Amino acid sequence: MKCKKCGAEIESKLLYCPNCGEPIQLVPDYNVLEEELLSKVVEDKKKAKEDKFATGVYNTVEKEEVHTTSTKPSAKASVFWGMKRYWLKIVVFLAIVIMGICIIFPFIGSHTYDNLMNMAISAEADKKYAKALGYYQEAYELNENSFEAIYGLGRMYFNVKDYTNALALFNEALEQQPDNKRLYTYILESYDALNDKDSIYKLSESAPNDDIYQLISKYIILPPTFSYAGGKYNEDIFLDFKTTNDNLVFYTLNGKNPTISGKLYKKSIKLTEGTTEVKAVVQSSDGEYSQVASQTYTIAYEKPNMPEVTPAGGTFTEKTMITIKVPDGAKAYYTWDGTNPAENGILYSEPFPVIQGSSVLSVVIVDSNGNVSQVYRGEYNY
Repeated sequence: MKCKKCGAEIESKLLYCPNCGEPIQLVPDYNVLEEELLSKVVEDKKKAKEDKFATGVYNTVEKEEVHTTSTKPSAKASVFWGMKRYWLKIVVFLAIVIMGICIIFPFIGSHTYDNLMNMAISAEADKKYAKALGYYQEAYELNENSFEAIYGLGRMYFNVKDYTNALALFNEALEQQPDNKRLYTYILESYDALNDKDSIYKLSESAPNDDIYQLISKYIILPPTFSYAGGKYNEDIFLDFKTTNDNLVFYTLNGKNPTISGKLYKKSIKLTEGTTEVKAVVQSSDGEYSQVASQTYTIAYEKPNMPEVTPAGGTFTEKTMITIKVPDGAKAYYTWDGTNPAENGILYSEPFPVIQGSSVLSVVIVDSNGNVSQVYRGEYNY
């Protein structure tokens, strides 16, 4: 069936033309009044719809002209739009990659070790310590063996008052430069800020030179140093003490506390055979004392070798002279009657003759420390 007004095809059972809204006459005979009423209803609905569009209730969208002959795109058009979408994706991907390169490459270039160190030094010079710390940290992660990065990172922790982390890095740097005086200054100031006197005392024990030892003495009253290290000796020693800033030294030789019962050190102390525990302490000009230093000495003299006597015994038919080899600083004693020459022997000063008859010559050597050698004994017949 076709609409009598616009000529559009109309499906069965419809009362109005879907294209123009014209009422459909189903039968040849109809009532004119009913037709007018139906037309009025359609016009009212159409007017109401237009009023809604006019008041903004609906948003109008202009539609392109639709060809009723075909509702599906052609195969050629589908391929075209598919290729267009494909190349669009590639272009977007390449754009993202290029943008990433533009962002990342400058970032990587600026975060090389040298650039990071330069930025760290610049920030440190401007006293932007937290910023410099970040740069030094990145440089340290790139080269953990770099003294400059380790030392710089330690300085930044020091400047932000994180002394614990600063000390860990300073001690790491000290392994590479054990005589760096400026590095010792940072370490001492960190220990001083933490009120860690014991660590400063330990540091003084390993001071590599006098300059650093003097530097340490500005932070604490250092105990005296001993001219001889404790240990075993085979001869007498003369012990001296050394201190800084013309402080006084008090000492004891019996293991007692020198702060209470010490004797003022004025000259070298002679230590002889036996074991001696020496304790010493430094007193500053304002009366403060250092820690007590202690060393133990054991002196055990070595006995002289058995005397060398020529000739070494025998039978003689003519006058023969006897000589004894005496070490430097020692003396020789002898007897002819078999008694101990160390007690009542004759002091040897020059060669002496073999006495007539059968005799036993006994000889000992006594060194400068009073040590007595084993006794030489030889039988002589003349």
